[in-house]
Amino acid sequence: MIRGQLKPSIEPLVVNGRFLRATPTGLARVARSLLEAGLTAGLPAEVVAPPGIPDPLISRHTRSFSGGLGDRLWEQTVLPAVARRRRVLSLTNTAPIAGRNVMWVHDLAPLVGPQWFTRSMRLYGELVLHAARRAERVFTVSEQIREELVSAGVKGPIGVVRSAVDPGLVAPGPAETAAALKRLGVHEPYLLIVGWTDPRKDALTAVAAHLRVAKSRPHQLVLVGLPRPIFTAVDLPDSDTIHVVGYVDDSDLRALLAGAAALLYPSHYEGFGLPPIEAWQCGTPAIVSDIPSVREATQNRAVYVPTGDVAAWAEAMEAALEGHIPTPEPVQWSWSDAAEQLLAILRT
Repeated sequence: MIRGQLKPSIEPLVVNGRFLRATPTGLARVARSLLEAGLTAGLPAEVVAPPGIPDPLISRHTRSFSGGLGDRLWEQTVLPAVARRRRVLSLTNTAPIAGRNVMWVHDLAPLVGPQWFTRSMRLYGELVLHAARRAERVFTVSEQIREELVSAGVKGPIGVVRSAVDPGLVAPGPAETAAALKRLGVHEPYLLIVGWTDPRKDALTAVAAHLRVAKSRPHQLVLVGLPRPIFTAVDLPDSDTIHVVGYVDDSDLRALLAGAAALLYPSHYEGFGLPPIEAWQCGTPAIVSDIPSVREATQNRAVYVPTGDVAAWAEAMEAALEGHIPTPEPVQWSWSDAAEQLLAILRT
């Protein structure tokens, strides 16, 4: 850009607010964070959503449909009609097929590993890819997914908007951490997995390694997450050393991250890989799968272990319990930085 030249303006657009109905975890959480940062940075957007979502980010509610597919029908019919000629910005993988669309694709997991999902999610993966191929502009979360989209026939240029850690996700004080752990039934030392019910995250490799290590070095393996109907079942062995805490809010997540000897991230496939960075923000090391997207997210600064290698995971877990794995400095990247990436994409 020539010195003194103004940045191109962004035409007013409509944000697909359907995702704001979801529990703020996973995609919904990062989408909300990017939307908030974008609006703060001057994103000229009207956030439109189906009725019955009481969220302050929403500018306007419209009519919708009843039933379990009501919101999806709304996304494909009502939303593009409301947008008219404006672009629709969708932040959680799905988007209208018709109209002018800009969409954030986080991964292609249902197509890469259909065995991890129920049959309906495999159809969902096809719909995501179909929408991406028809979209006016697509952006994603990592170079790995950008390459996957190109290989799948999505036209470029495909931008990358890197996810960030929410600024409030920092370690609580020792007393607050101890109180939360006691209430959750967690005993130190422990290792932590977040999102264990998603089969692609391969909690079973970590469980097998944990059971091997626990024979000589007693500890808990704490699993955060609830079963969801979109995933095939993950059947855990019966062991007193495996402690499932289910869904936790941000306050309890901060305490669990802060108290852990390490976060375990044994995934076979990820679009990005935010939990290891969140662990670092709370002063906790992370042991992660050696896959490209997670290396990119952690900037080659984590402890990397081959996927599915129980012996290697057991060795790394023992090192963590002995205090031999350092915690890198937190990643210097904010949602404001991500919002600037988004605005740059929307200007092109």
